[in-house]
Amino acid sequence: MVEDRLTQEDKPLLHMHNLGVVNAKRAKKLDELAAVLSISLDELKKLLGHSEEQGYVESTVSEAGEKMYYLSPKGIIKVCSCFS
Repeated sequence: MVEDRLTQEDKPLLHMHNLGVVNAKRAKKLDELAAVLSISLDELKKLLGHSEEQGYVESTVSEAGEKMYYLSPKGIIKVCSCFS
């Protein structure tokens, strides 16, 4: 199973890919992603921050001023490489 081969840091990327969170228009708030992943907001914020530093995740700010996350093209390639 693909998920078995992923590190803890990569699992949010797989879930974002499966949810179609692949561009700014489809970006999700931290609490939305944490609910799907069943992990704490603090843990997810740390994981996504690290992924953002590596270029796998990008963020935007909603009209309401909330930070939202989505997979970058580099993140999509990383997730897809797990399937081959």
